[in-house]
Amino acid sequence: MNIMNMFIIGAILVCLVAMLVFKSISILFKVVINIVIGAVILNIFNLIGVKFGIDIAVNPLTSFLTGFFGTPAVVILILIKIFL
Repeated sequence: MNIMNMFIIGAILVCLVAMLVFKSISILFKVVINIVIGAVILNIFNLIGVKFGIDIAVNPLTSFLTGFFGTPAVVILILIKIFL
């Protein structure tokens, strides 16, 4: 193999690795945004739920579940809180 072919193969490999890294960073960014949104939703619910005696602890797991699954996760967390 001459140097030009090796350079082209190396450039292609670098591009593939860069695509994998940037794709994983974007997925991680989306997960972090969902956790923050979940924490905000839980805090808003806790402000309203205190009047009814229902509050949900805000921790990374509940924030992730709420951010990932949305409103159904909040409803399920409320039901778990009430029945347990």
